[in-house]
Amino acid sequence: MARDVARRGARRAPRAPWGAGWIAASVALGLLAAAAVLLVTAPASVADWALARATLGRVRLADARGSVWNGSGRLVLADAGPADGALAGATPELRALAGVVLPGVFSWRVSAWPLLVGMLDARIEHDSMKQPVLLSGRPGELRVSAGALSLPPVALDRLGSPWNTIRPTGSLKVSWENVTLRSGRFDGKASIELAEAGSALTPVRPLGAYRIDIVGSGAQAQVRMDTLSGPLRLQGSGTWEAKSGLRFTAEAQADEPERLRLQPLLGLLGRREGDRTIIKIGA
Repeated sequence: MARDVARRGARRAPRAPWGAGWIAASVALGLLAAAAVLLVTAPASVADWALARATLGRVRLADARGSVWNGSGRLVLADAGPADGALAGATPELRALAGVVLPGVFSWRVSAWPLLVGMLDARIEHDSMKQPVLLSGRPGELRVSAGALSLPPVALDRLGSPWNTIRPTGSLKVSWENVTLRSGRFDGKASIELAEAGSALTPVRPLGAYRIDIVGSGAQAQVRMDTLSGPLRLQGSGTWEAKSGLRFTAEAQADEPERLRLQPLLGLLGRREGDRTIIKIGA
């Protein structure tokens, strides 16, 4: 009988690994299920984390609502300086993110299934957009469909030098054609129009309306600025690169009858050369 018991014990011994394997598989499935739940229910604030990493902290998302797949929030062009009266009345989250708060609410919707094969399929909307902007691409590449964005008067002094000295204001219209971003390269065209421009350093209002055109074709983008109207005429050009940033040189001149009142502002903008003022950024 002892031999029979030993034999039955020997036959049962191989079943132990199956029990351990079942436990390990159950734990793995549980972890996967937990991860899937976290992924599906990830809050919209996760988008702020991704945006901060992609822009080195210069663009943030505040007042985020919903989920990372279908949510909304407000964009902040962040500044490292402390918040001040410029954000008075804002939520505590916005006050903590000192910077230029873009008016209006951005909303987004991300399709989950394309992500399984490493592709992005998303759409972004804003209060001022006539139609959604579509985002697509793969790791290391982002394609943005053509679109336009209009913003009411915005204070731009929290964007850093030289804006914190000039303290400009104005309404913005940003438009772009099909744009592709990949590994620090920019391909496409964009334009920025600043209307009803003003500055806290001069009583002259408005200073004018201006247009900045950006044309990218790889690692370098060409930047050009022209005056559309107004007594303060600005014209310049430069380049932008992901590594070195913006290098820009412009000339400023004041028309009569505001030339005398604009002299203090021109003196702060740059170096005087006759009736011109030379402005350099990053050079």
